[in-house]
Amino acid sequence: MAMMLRRPLPAALILVLLWAGWRLAVLWHTGIPLPMIHDEFSYLLQADIFAHGHLAMPPHPLGRFFESPMELFRPVYASKYPPGQALFLALGQRLFGSPFYGVLIGNALMLFTFCLMLYAWVPCRWALAVSAMFGLILSPGTYWTDSYWGGSVAASGGALVLLGIGIYRARQGPLAGVVFAVGVMLLFWTRPYEGGVFTLLVLMVFTRELWRKRRASVFAVAVLALALGGVWTCYDNQAVTGNPFRLPYQLHMSQYEVVPVFWFQPLRPEPAYSHPRLAALWGTNGAEVSYYEKERPRWQLLGIGLVGALVSFKRLSLTVLLALAVPVAWRDPLFRKMAIVAGVFLLALSVETYHLEHYTAPLWAALALMVAVWAERAWNLRLRRQHVGVALVLLALASPAISFMAYESIKARYFPNLKPDSMNRSSPIYWPKRRFALTERLSSLDRPQLVIVRYPSPDWALHVEWVYNSADIDRQRVVFAHDLGTEQDRALLGYYPDRTAWLLTFDRVSGQEHIEPYPPAAISTAGDGKSASCINVR
Repeated sequence: MAMMLRRPLPAALILVLLWAGWRLAVLWHTGIPLPMIHDEFSYLLQADIFAHGHLAMPPHPLGRFFESPMELFRPVYASKYPPGQALFLALGQRLFGSPFYGVLIGNALMLFTFCLMLYAWVPCRWALAVSAMFGLILSPGTYWTDSYWGGSVAASGGALVLLGIGIYRARQGPLAGVVFAVGVMLLFWTRPYEGGVFTLLVLMVFTRELWRKRRASVFAVAVLALALGGVWTCYDNQAVTGNPFRLPYQLHMSQYEVVPVFWFQPLRPEPAYSHPRLAALWGTNGAEVSYYEKERPRWQLLGIGLVGALVSFKRLSLTVLLALAVPVAWRDPLFRKMAIVAGVFLLALSVETYHLEHYTAPLWAALALMVAVWAERAWNLRLRRQHVGVALVLLALASPAISFMAYESIKARYFPNLKPDSMNRSSPIYWPKRRFALTERLSSLDRPQLVIVRYPSPDWALHVEWVYNSADIDRQRVVFAHDLGTEQDRALLGYYPDRTAWLLTFDRVSGQEHIEPYPPAAISTAGDGKSASCINVR
């Protein structure tokens, strides 16, 4: 076993198998997590489209009833996001019957690529130790492992970029070019802006070494692989936006969003919305603009953005702070290069309007390399003849797990009643289970069902959205649609005459949902649809 752990490929495979066994054991106990964030439903939509062999679906003739955040309905029905995360979710759906297994495949790929990358740069003991630390970071309960909106795939792209350069330093062969190109494409297919910044920074800090060992054949292989990926990207863009050089994200922004990607940009003109709930989120008087306008003057957002970027990799914060505060590795050229990449990368992220942990995913491989170099240097550190290095390194490597367990214990001690069944029904923790339970009950009925959702007001609980559907809306057992008023709803009822129509409403204060047959008078004037008696949705 010890001999196997000295070799990168067997070590990476053993690490992934151990992590996968642990994760699947926990999953058997907890069950598959449910989506709750707008972005997750969007990724799941695109995964379902890919799983059915399409890049996009034709626009629905009554698409205005189904429009919800983060999705495109014109000129096609698709997600607004790049395809990388959805491809992994689709793989899980096709191979194992659930897109959540695609999340686990992405997590396993991250561990595998991190381990290989570290073996290419540092001694095997530190490569294995830091890789194991990231296995603890990807513990159940963290949102990279329990949600559908990504992180691990982009982190894998960053690791492959550094792995490609590491291979090139040792042997200037075609493999280095292929690995580098695959990493760049994974970054572009997940986090285009952040991945592009990371790739450029890495190339800049290694420019002298790459130029000194330049090999035209490796460059040609990398360019060819990138060209093939670029051709597919253009094909995917063409299928979704109608323009090979326009990203779905850009199209979505032009159709819905007023707030810009970067805080120094001005607000865009408000587009026309199909229903007022979209305006309450995206419009000039909506929640997103309220957040954007909260800080004045604009230059203050640079500091706020930098703090947000730093906080976004909170699971690594103590480890990185130790590596920076205990200056035993600053003389190492590799440590300095990764520190430069990290610093400039965070500055580039600080100009973005929003900051979430997975935005920093491309940087995590560079942080892993920094930690490994520091751990190697700090291990033998002595202070007043006391061997303190071992304790520092063990603390740094264990801190992600310690911080996570501390958070869980604090939550259990001081918030013992913070459970889904005791929370407001409009909370992000509670409502996905209610939606799932309702869908299961309606699916068990004889006829296909149509649920028309009426919120107390357009701006009510904007984080709670029940109207999300799969790739083929018309073939679903249960279809969710927005209530656009009795007159417009007749068109929807007439389009689905064979479905039982329900009206889903909510209490404004408690969030308690109530479902009842859609008013029979409206159904009778719309077509041959039959009414139904009220059912218990608890």
